[in-house]
Amino acid sequence: MASLDLSTDEVVEDIKPIVLVISDARGDTAYSVVVAAAAQYEVDALDIVRLPDARNVTDVITFLDAQEEGRPMAVFHTFVDERLRRDVRHELVRRGIPSIDLLGPAVTVLSTLTGEEPSNQIGALRDRLAAN
Repeated sequence: MASLDLSTDEVVEDIKPIVLVISDARGDTAYSVVVAAAAQYEVDALDIVRLPDARNVTDVITFLDAQEEGRPMAVFHTFVDERLRRDVRHELVRRGIPSIDLLGPAVTVLSTLTGEEPSNQIGALRDRLAAN
């Protein structure tokens, strides 16, 4: 979508925002949340790009570096490993990229509620659904 900047008579291209969905598994949980939220906007209002199977912060940094510079972006992520969540959060803060940790706070609340430690099993939901 292009618009005319009347102060310069130049056509200025609108830059479509991108939402990055990053996970240490397939990323289906985060993707579902993002798609549900995106349904509140025009069909092509933003792009959604996934990085599944991110096992370390280097994977995430490489993925972030590959994105188009200057494009507005946000990250939604699900990581089981607490250290990876922390490292990714620090990298996103360092870059000034807004993000939402979709899994960490929920696991913390359930751990407090049950008095149990989480299994920290990557793909636990997928495995549990496949067993039923």
